[in-house]
Amino acid sequence: MWALGASLVAGSAFAGDASAPKSPPASPNDARCRALGEGFFAVSGSDACIRISGYVAAGADFGGGLRSVSHDPAPFAAVAATTLGTRAGVSADARFDSAMGPGRLYIQVGHDNFFQP
Repeated sequence: MWALGASLVAGSAFAGDASAPKSPPASPNDARCRALGEGFFAVSGSDACIRISGYVAAGADFGGGLRSVSHDPAPFAAVAATTLGTRAGVSADARFDSAMGPGRLYIQVGHDNFFQP
């Protein structure tokens, strides 16, 4: 019974034990993709390299300004304006070799949202 308990303790891992994660084996495309710029990585099973990136931003503008007011003797009226805005986007940049030479596919999708109370 003691031998079974000792063998279980000897083979088990404890919290805090550090083991380095195993990285995948380097492919010949890894060096080529790194040469294209920061963030590019090789797509397994092809000669393509891809980079995926994105952004999120938010802001507020507090202040006055001039706004056109219809049916007013003055063409513009001074108003206090507050604008809140958010922006978000994602892009993918894929580069590959084709029969006609180097190829590139770039896609960017974003959204701007502005609100003026």
